[in-house]
Amino acid sequence: MKVFDLHSDLFTDIAWRKSRGEKSVFDRVHYPKLKAGGITSIICVFWVEPKFANQSYERFKQLLTYVMEDLNSSKHAALSPPSSREKKLVETEKINIYLGLEGLTFMEDWEGETTLSKIENAFTYLSEHKIMHSIFAWNEHNFLATGTGADCVSSFKGLTDYGKIAVAYANRQNWVLDVSHLTETSFWDMYNTTNHPIIASHSNAKSVCMHERNLTDEQIKAIAHRGGMIGLNAYGAFVDEEEPTIDRFIDHAVYIANLVGPQHLAFGFDFVDYLHSYDLGTASPVYTKGLEDASTVPDLLEKMSKRGFTNAELEAISFENAHSYITNHLSKRGSINGTNTYSSR
Repeated sequence: MKVFDLHSDLFTDIAWRKSRGEKSVFDRVHYPKLKAGGITSIICVFWVEPKFANQSYERFKQLLTYVMEDLNSSKHAALSPPSSREKKLVETEKINIYLGLEGLTFMEDWEGETTLSKIENAFTYLSEHKIMHSIFAWNEHNFLATGTGADCVSSFKGLTDYGKIAVAYANRQNWVLDVSHLTETSFWDMYNTTNHPIIASHSNAKSVCMHERNLTDEQIKAIAHRGGMIGLNAYGAFVDEEEPTIDRFIDHAVYIANLVGPQHLAFGFDFVDYLHSYDLGTASPVYTKGLEDASTVPDLLEKMSKRGFTNAELEAISFENAHSYITNHLSKRGSINGTNTYSSR
């Protein structure tokens, strides 16, 4: 069964390995596990690690250089979506990789005389380099928004004025707006600033696991109401506070499917098995027993079937929901000057 993963940090591993002189990292390290897990499409993000917080722009450019060098020489990676000069993406043995961003702090230091010109220049450059997705803030407060876990003295945790301007630019370029990591205030500000369907690429249900990174019922319903997607996260801390297991992960799937329907459910696994050996400036990873890496996905689907999900529902959750959302979203590009072609639902 084909699988679409809405969130992966594998670019971080590629960059660290490339910095040590390794070659063909995606093909050697990541493709075998993705293939074993049935993953055929994936959103991979550029994420500036906390270790580089004081030089975020320089680190972002370094990440971009390392990753694109590796992907451009890959035999198993296909950058998506195809450019206007390329034919429509066809079914191949390659993994379709969509480029995304997890945190936009680096954008404040982009080239430009004003903050507004920096935002405009950055969106233009990034769109030209096939980036089509963004989370405005990771576990941080930046000039656009505030993420959960941010250590900041400001009591304001929503979108800033520049954040709302950035939403407009993202809409104009038809980027996928992702609310995972945003505080509730930033979530609702983004929801009310855009009329595009949004995603929470790697978030679970707060009613099942009371973690600030998870979504309230109201947030889940709001995403579904506008035709958005929720990608279930396999990171242990968001699965269960005490004993994260594959069965507990499925509890989140059952809860969200019952709340808004399986048509709004997908996977955003957030696997971190390849990051444990690096000094990223983060806490030690927490794994979900039975769902530690991409190769365990077939077992997950089998267990979900035993829990009552039909084959049609599993095909939708594992691939069709995310694929339809992404292809539909990217097809609605403005015809003149990036005019927004969406209307509110």
